[in-house]
Amino acid sequence: VEKILIEEVNSANDNPIVDVERQNVYHGGNFHGDYVSLEMDKLKIVVAKMTMLAERQLNYLLNSKLNDILPPFVNLGKLGLNFGMQGVQFTATSTTAESQMLSNPMYVHSIPNNNDNQDIVSMGTNAALITKKVIENAFEVVAIELITIVQAIEYLKVQDSVSSETKKMYDEIRAIVPVFKEDVIMYPYVNIVKEFLMDSVK
Repeated sequence: VEKILIEEVNSANDNPIVDVERQNVYHGGNFHGDYVSLEMDKLKIVVAKMTMLAERQLNYLLNSKLNDILPPFVNLGKLGLNFGMQGVQFTATSTTAESQMLSNPMYVHSIPNNNDNQDIVSMGTNAALITKKVIENAFEVVAIELITIVQAIEYLKVQDSVSSETKKMYDEIRAIVPVFKEDVIMYPYVNIVKEFLMDSVK
């Protein structure tokens, strides 16, 4: 994807290139954003699929009948009184569903315009904008999953027996997110972790 996008950004478009010095006009014919549209569609499908995996992993952590080791919803408070991570599972599920819907291709959609001069339109910009949203959704779901993993580590008291990379992740998340026992508004913490993850890959 990166290679193709770099090539497209650095390519001439369909407008004639006038070389005044050599008194020449070049017509490249690069009039279609098909490559951008197709690559964006492929990328958002892959990211949506990864988001689905993260959501299912999250469900496994939250479902005590499946993991057989953690309390329901990794609830570190009082069962029946506190929610644990139950509320943000709804966020993860609905966000994943949104990405599944958005992962339908823009590449095959076209609305002729410019008096039918542009009769087949690539929709490359729309595809890119939708892909951006799908990527942001993925970071949100993974943020919720990471907070849940950290809560699970807290419950199991295995901070000192996990791998070095997991311990590093645990420490980084714990530096910005407290232990949740009582019910709190989770969105600010999810957003903090989401921004942390997005900054870490720049």
